[in-house]
Amino acid sequence: MNRLRRNRQRLRQRPSASKALPCAYPLALIQPLRPAAADAAREQQRLRQAIDQTLADLIALTELAENKFHADIAAIFAGHHTLLDDDDLFDAANDRLLTEQCTAEWAWHQVLMELSQQYRQLDDPYLQARYIDIEDILQRTLRHLQGVQERVPTPGEPTIIIADNIYPSTVLQLDASFVKGLCLRDGSEQAHGAIIARAAGIAWLSQQGEALNSVQPGETIVLDMRHQRLIRD
Repeated sequence: MNRLRRNRQRLRQRPSASKALPCAYPLALIQPLRPAAADAAREQQRLRQAIDQTLADLIALTELAENKFHADIAAIFAGHHTLLDDDDLFDAANDRLLTEQCTAEWAWHQVLMELSQQYRQLDDPYLQARYIDIEDILQRTLRHLQGVQERVPTPGEPTIIIADNIYPSTVLQLDASFVKGLCLRDGSEQAHGAIIARAAGIAWLSQQGEALNSVQPGETIVLDMRHQRLIRD
């Protein structure tokens, strides 16, 4: 409860403005199809291995968060680890593997997207924003299943990242000396990514919708945090 209270207090700590060049960052999504899998045992083994790799990632992210920030930020990724380490998710995916004769990717995607939707439907905005954490875990596991490398923005000059949304693990790995702001079409001010951004001194502006359509490459933009708006300089 104390950590929840501290996180809610950090939502009010934000830079007043941020000015830099924009850089588009498409949210990397692996959306598996539903091919049949002849060997359910092999798919179970593939999924177990990918989950174990993801658990190892989350331990490393927890340590990174502790070193860069503090225990409250580290607890975000420790919480991800606890969630993923629960056999209920693995068992639910195994049930789909056996009954639907599908791939590990498809079964895992279905189980975690159902959980994400449950969070999206909650009444509490703070808890509702946790859906992106579930999808962060989902995509990390799918990357391991398909051998895809994680891609984190690494600009070489002061930049405001423009994106539909962004995962908390991505925000954790950003270099705040170059990333000055995050401007999102969707997202939430109460997301874990927002909490991490503010701990790093990175401006966070979400729910900008169609306002991002007018942003042109090479023009300087300002995130006016006081009035929660994007300004084309």
